[in-house]
Amino acid sequence: MCGIAGIAAGHPVDPGLLEAMADTMVKRGPDGEGTWHDDTVGLAFRRLAIIDLHERSNQPLHFGSLHLVFNGEIYNYRELRVALQRAGHRFSTAGDAEVLLHAWAEWGEDALEAVNGMFAFAVWDDVTRRLTVASDPFGEKPVYYSTSDDGRLIFASQLRAILLDAAVDGAADDRALAAYLTHGVMPPPQRSFLRGVARLPAAHLLRWHAGTVEVERYWRPRAADVPEDYGEAVRRLRALLLDSVRLRLRSDVPVGTSLSGGVDSSAIVMLAAEIAGDHRRHAFTARFPGHPLDEWRFAEDVARAARVEQHHGVEPGARDVLADVGALIADHEEPVATLSVYAQWCVNRSARHHGVVVLLDGQGGDELFGGYGVAPGMSVRSLEIGPLARELARRPRATARGGADALAREHLPRALRRAYHRRHASPYAGRDLARRPELGERPAVEPWARDGTPLRRELLAEAFFTTLPALLRYADRSSMAHSVEVRLPLLDRRIAEFAFALPARFLYRQGLTKAILRDAVRDVVPAAILRRRDKVGFDPPQARWLAEPAVRARIGEVLLDRRARDRGWYDAPAIEADLRRGAWRDPVAIWRALNAELWLQDLVDGRPRVHVTSSRISA
Repeated sequence: MCGIAGIAAGHPVDPGLLEAMADTMVKRGPDGEGTWHDDTVGLAFRRLAIIDLHERSNQPLHFGSLHLVFNGEIYNYRELRVALQRAGHRFSTAGDAEVLLHAWAEWGEDALEAVNGMFAFAVWDDVTRRLTVASDPFGEKPVYYSTSDDGRLIFASQLRAILLDAAVDGAADDRALAAYLTHGVMPPPQRSFLRGVARLPAAHLLRWHAGTVEVERYWRPRAADVPEDYGEAVRRLRALLLDSVRLRLRSDVPVGTSLSGGVDSSAIVMLAAEIAGDHRRHAFTARFPGHPLDEWRFAEDVARAARVEQHHGVEPGARDVLADVGALIADHEEPVATLSVYAQWCVNRSARHHGVVVLLDGQGGDELFGGYGVAPGMSVRSLEIGPLARELARRPRATARGGADALAREHLPRALRRAYHRRHASPYAGRDLARRPELGERPAVEPWARDGTPLRRELLAEAFFTTLPALLRYADRSSMAHSVEVRLPLLDRRIAEFAFALPARFLYRQGLTKAILRDAVRDVVPAAILRRRDKVGFDPPQARWLAEPAVRARIGEVLLDRRARDRGWYDAPAIEADLRRGAWRDPVAIWRALNAELWLQDLVDGRPRVHVTSSRISA
């Protein structure tokens, strides 16, 4: 896990800018840095050492005409190394980055079919004069980029690195900020909150050649062979889960787990325990004593069942929020939607404090196996006549209501959608924001993801265009803020293709969502976890925290400051009224407003003005 950056200009690149870009990413890679450039392209790198801790695996790496910077992990690097050695390749490191580089030399872009991993990498070929930048299948690792009219490309794992280039438009994207403030909607996968900076979406390649940039998707989930027998399908999924966890336990540094107490993270903890044997293990859980949604008791049951040696409870509170909110937003470089992201940030901080550098997590299960509230309705609409009749017999009202809700959600007229969004907009957003015509529009979904049953369409949208991309942004920033690597076994491409091919009757059974996933781990996960119907996941007492007098006062100071008022983004009278009442009518919305303003002050107003002096750039 590392930070990468680069510039393709068609002429010599300033080495001082490359070094300064690397400096902005020190949290992503505290264990080493490197830069390289020729007369056309420059590359920068920060290293978090996970595999082959020796300095021989420092980057950029070079092989023949190829030059590589790579962020992430290639989990099947050992198997690929053997295949490449048989093809005549020789290796000088024991790391996965060199395996990726040789795979690219052997297979070119087809190497992406062979690798199992999470990654963002850039390869410059000084013979073909082509720079290729790639993102992993789900976009776990970020790549931001900006282009100019003269054909110059600048890219990086972090926005601050790109903003060092004075030519980049670093103004806030009004459309993105309006959607976030009014409804908590994050920018689509191909955009950021900044007007002049784009993001390379999941499973995409960016190719730069002679000043021309093209972006292309290289992977779409393919049809998988799913057994018609449910029991056999459960066994097939269990085998895929075990192999995915096995690959993601490969590490030369300590590995732990992030445990919420839900089905997904519990499954990962139990399967990891089954594979890992008796070596020392850590699990980390955010806990909120006295909060109705505190999941500690569930997480404790799982930790005991897995014989976790050290189950660490992380207990942030309102005072911690007050102390950390500035750092949280600076680390994320974007506003965050809820304080559950802060809880996740705290869990990663605790992991690093206890010497754990790699965390396994259960993210992705809801998007692949239908765990969100809309899934039952979409499942009902996707069921064949026989399974539908059985579900109606078991739960007639819930099943019928779920189908009707899903039908309304999918086919609601545009005018009604807009009216709904205006009515449910944040009370603290500027009065004109909720009237913007684009708000309430359905997220853009590519044509390939519109085929299949209503449930499959919903899951593809959640995985690639709506829910999961935003969650993966949070997971990357919260972990990298503390130099921790998060690995997500459920986001193995093999598991995803299997999940997207499942019939609805395998996902929604007897009134339970994610049925096949629950059954695949039924023999190891405690029964109390598998019976859970609620969806929580590190959900803190946000309303209580934000109602604390010191926190309320801080929010007032930030949002009623002259600078904030002049922006026109916030409804100052509504904020003042709630401050007088001593309570927020919408705690989630006031948190978003606070985030937006602190982000604007930090990254937009506070953008460094750079001047090249020698080998470094000074602000």
